[in-house]
Amino acid sequence: LNIHVLLDYIEFVHPLLRTPLSCPPSINGNGMGCFTKSMEVCEALYFAGVPVWLVHSEAYISPTMNVVHSV
Repeated sequence: LNIHVLLDYIEFVHPLLRTPLSCPPSINGNGMGCFTKSMEVCEALYFAGVPVWLVHSEAYISPTMNVVHSV
C-alpha cells in the first residue's frame, strides 16, 4: 500500500509542487491530506490538489470569515 501512495505522489503531486497550476486541480482522493501551520505549505499543497487544513490561533481569524465549526 505504501508503495502505491509513493508512486501517486511521484506521478501526480510532486510535478504540481514543482510547477503549480494557476488554479487548483481536483482533489486527489488517494492520499490523506495534511495539517499544517505554514501558509506556504498550505498554499503549495492546495495548488497541488492535496487536501490541506491550516491550523492557527483564533487571534488570526478574520471577524468576517465564515467559520462553520471550530475545533
